[in-house]
Order: sequence, then C-alpha cells, then structure tokens
Amino acid sequence: MITGRTKDIIIRNGENIAPKEIEDLLVQHDAIAEVAIVGLPDIRTGERACAFIVPAGETGPDRTMVCDYLDALGVARFKWPEQIEIRQTLPKNDAGKVLKHVLSESAGQI
Repeated sequence: MITGRTKDIIIRNGENIAPKEIEDLLVQHDAIAEVAIVGLPDIRTGERACAFIVPAGETGPDRTMVCDYLDALGVARFKWPEQIEIRQTLPKNDAGKVLKHVLSESAGQI
C-alpha cells in the first residue's frame, strides 16, 4: 500500500508543472515566508495550481504580485498559479514536511 504524496506534478491543459520549481522561486520573495503549491481539480483545464502562502509580514502578496515576480524571473506563464490562498501556517507532519493533501482539502473555490 502506498501512502503519502502520490504525485508531484500538476497537469494543466496537458502541460506538466513541477510545484517545487515554483515554490523554490516564490520563497525567495521578500513578502513570502513559506509557500506550498498544490494541484486542484479544474473542470476546464484538468488541474489548476494553488499557491498557499504564509506571508513574511502582516499581509501576503496577491496573485498580481506573484505573477509579476514570476514574470520578472522569466518563468513560463503556464506555470503561474491561478489561485493564491494566504495562511498563517502550513500544516506539517512530525518531520516538518508540508501536508499538501490537507491544503488541497481545505482550499477555497475561485
């Protein structure tokens, strides 16, 4: 029996997106303390990327700020998250690994 993370790739419109690649870039943003990106079901594209962000200050970046940042880094547009959710903390297991399945279950709808 396999438990835990079943996949690390988001497939949107047939394009593969590696969340870790985008997470590693976003966590370098001054306004972001922590980030986790998960794929959420989307009727039109198959999946959409949702970035769960723990802000470094009182408020976190909005989608425009995140997209502008990724654009300035030259990240392909199809890899940008469609949804941003600001959280005070990210759920983690005892080893400190982010529980992405908990995030995807708690995501709001766009």
